[in-house]
Amino acid sequence: MSEQLQPNGNPVRVGGITLRTPGLTGVATSHLPAGPATRSASQGTGALESALRNEGMRTTETIEIGQTREVPTAAARTRSTSFGEPAIEVEVPDPGEQWGQVILYTDEAGVTTWNFARDEANRIDATRGRGTRTYVIRRRVNSAEAHPGTRGLVGMVGKKVLKVLAFPLLDPVVGEVSDFFAGLWEAKKRPYRVRLFTPDDYAAPNVAPISDSDWQRLSRGRALMLVHGTFSRAHTAFGSLPREYVAALDRRYRGRVFAFDHFTLSEDPRQNVEWLTQQIPAGLSLDLDIISHSRGGLVSRVLAERQAQLSLGDRRLRIRRIVFVATPNAGTVLANPGYIGDFIDAYTNILNFFPDNGVTETLEAIIAVVKQIAVAAAKGLDGLSSMRPEGPFLTELNQTPRVGTRYFALASNYEPSDTGLIAYAKDVLLDKIFAADNDLIVPTAGVWDHNGSGQFPIAQRHIFAAGAGVAHSGFFGDATARERILGWLGA
Repeated sequence: MSEQLQPNGNPVRVGGITLRTPGLTGVATSHLPAGPATRSASQGTGALESALRNEGMRTTETIEIGQTREVPTAAARTRSTSFGEPAIEVEVPDPGEQWGQVILYTDEAGVTTWNFARDEANRIDATRGRGTRTYVIRRRVNSAEAHPGTRGLVGMVGKKVLKVLAFPLLDPVVGEVSDFFAGLWEAKKRPYRVRLFTPDDYAAPNVAPISDSDWQRLSRGRALMLVHGTFSRAHTAFGSLPREYVAALDRRYRGRVFAFDHFTLSEDPRQNVEWLTQQIPAGLSLDLDIISHSRGGLVSRVLAERQAQLSLGDRRLRIRRIVFVATPNAGTVLANPGYIGDFIDAYTNILNFFPDNGVTETLEAIIAVVKQIAVAAAKGLDGLSSMRPEGPFLTELNQTPRVGTRYFALASNYEPSDTGLIAYAKDVLLDKIFAADNDLIVPTAGVWDHNGSGQFPIAQRHIFAAGAGVAHSGFFGDATARERILGWLGA
């Protein structure tokens, strides 16, 4: 079923959906859910479809828009997003009282965004049972094409794709989708764990927690701990490290390398550390170096800088070195409440343009947050809000006086080479949100520069220039980054 769009802004009915596209012409085609042998079954890559299925998200209808052309008209200025950009207005049947709903939108260049129903004041509208819901979707004027061979998460490059997704408000595993849903989800599906990190199992998800005898072995000399960032686990965050590199770390620390899997959505870094310290056997002493990625660096800082406030008992911890890789030590504006949708969009596009191991698992964590946002549930995302630049967690942490731990930093001023991502990174992240160099998630200087703490600025640092092509999740796949880390750990 196909219909011609009306650039004058008049509504067009396509399948069960009404579209208004002032300033845009093209042909819209509806695809209803179907079996695997039909055309509509190919409108998502394996990672996306697996993540949606695992999290109970159902595609109710997909709209493809092709042959698009911008047509400047007075009508094109009558409806826009909160950024003042042209928009596609989508009116979708309400899925029912027991269901939530979102729209996953991908443009011609492969840039993907999650979209939530909005009211006239541009607030998320979680009202159910009214018959329809309205979505206003940012429509950047985009003549860019995706990189040759790129299919992205949705898999339909060269067209605009609107995927209408519904999910039950009572998750069969976790429970009700409401405030604190993310915490329940993490407890069920991403529980805390301290695990060994060896050349044979570092990229494996199902590794047993370390035993008392493992703790004893870790205490017999300098040990190395790896701490992952938001939406991740150790095997996904550090899985791009070459096996021979992990083997080199293993030799350097004589087998005393381990990783900390922790909540990143619902609990702040101090809560993470309190859990960790309670796993250490009483009376044990640990001498640690740490490699941390993204938000994991804040967890590591609490361990190094706030020991007097921790419930250590007779445990002893000495943190000698921390390597901060893309850590928001001064925060990231994406963690502010008004930009939380852009936060999950930025992470989604990193997965989209830089697929790596663990894409499905990371998407599942993103979808958990998407569900909570879609029902306008604001509480229980303390793990994300801990990265707010002016938030209470960072405000307190960045008043710390100097401690004895040596700090090292890797940061990046990322400029993409893919034409579609160039437009997204500049038009949305740089111009409208960050207004500063960034790696798509964290401001470049915020990793190492002055922030009020006595530990900063970090003198021993390496900053990847724009042409290096190192985005927020790309450090461990870069040889220069790995060499710097190994050198610093031996300093």
